[in-house]
Amino acid sequence: MTREGSSLLTNSQEEQLLQEYATTNGTIDIDPLQFSLSLGNLGDAFGSHSFANCEYVNEQTNVEEDKLQLQQMLAMSNQQQMVQQIQPQQQQQPSIAAPILGKDEFAGEYNFQLILKHHQNNGKHWVYSEKLSKVFIHMEEVLPLHFQWTPPTDGLWVRATMVYKLDQHRSQPVQRCHNHMAPDNNSNRSCDPRQLKHVIRGMHGACTYEEASNGHLSVLTPLGTPEAGMQNVPMDFVFYCKNSCTSGMNRRPTEVIFTLETDQNKILGRRKLEVRVCSCPKRDKEKEEKEHESTLNTGSKKRKSTTLMPGIPPGKKLLMDKNVFEVNLKILGRDNYNAVIRYAHDIMAGAAIRTGSYDLYKPYMEDAMRKSQ
Repeated sequence: MTREGSSLLTNSQEEQLLQEYATTNGTIDIDPLQFSLSLGNLGDAFGSHSFANCEYVNEQTNVEEDKLQLQQMLAMSNQQQMVQQIQPQQQQQPSIAAPILGKDEFAGEYNFQLILKHHQNNGKHWVYSEKLSKVFIHMEEVLPLHFQWTPPTDGLWVRATMVYKLDQHRSQPVQRCHNHMAPDNNSNRSCDPRQLKHVIRGMHGACTYEEASNGHLSVLTPLGTPEAGMQNVPMDFVFYCKNSCTSGMNRRPTEVIFTLETDQNKILGRRKLEVRVCSCPKRDKEKEEKEHESTLNTGSKKRKSTTLMPGIPPGKKLLMDKNVFEVNLKILGRDNYNAVIRYAHDIMAGAAIRTGSYDLYKPYMEDAMRKSQ
């Protein structure tokens, strides 16, 4: 319905506007039936030219007010929807891959210290080499440590992360071997599934086990505060795999990085301790100390070790097979496939260390790592 000099809506325009508002907002505050009837009566009055009982000015004013109110509601609804669409996009930030853990020690503002009371140790299950600054320990035996920070503020945490010492292996996460990680292994029967990969475990009841985006594993423990009469907090750790395990650490030297952190993961201090998990701590300690003394006496780099197989006369090096073989296998399951690739990588890494031919094995090891990604 139209009228010269009037801005009234027709019935079809009114119904369309109401439907758009109901679709956008879901609710309307104006009674559509009452609004429609008032416009309909007004239209009949114009059509029949009967204005006797129709207060035209009042009706027009009411309709204009209703129309203005409806338009304002539509504008507010559209604005709210735009805000709701923008807010989730602002909150969802892309995840940042964790960098390679730093290995430089620093005490920080709290003078963070790692204390190993090796003089009180009887040497039955673990020994400490002062010459090497290294711990040699049996698997599944407790390593008692103490942490000190000043002032002893509450609310801080200690994160223990086991990493490879050599730079060429440092980006790879340290995990248990397949045998020790198997569910039927005795050490895993009462173990939380989240701990299966972790070589190092904390004995504190409030420990949490985390895996970074780059695969590195760590155990986070609350420090609390020292007890009365003490200046440090004792904390025990246990290792559940050996450095000699072929499908795990594969004879690569390892160390544990201890970081003092806030509840927001801000690092306040860092300490490290080289650890070798082995079957004969005293024997391995004496062997590595002799190698270290030999290096100091000659003034050269640490000599490359040559592993002699039984039956091979001393003085002859182990013959190395330089033939390259390709294996085409069909393996069920992505995890099983990655395990086979990692096993092949670890085998070649062990051979590279034994023979001192790292440059020869390097391209094949890198190819295996690319296939596992």
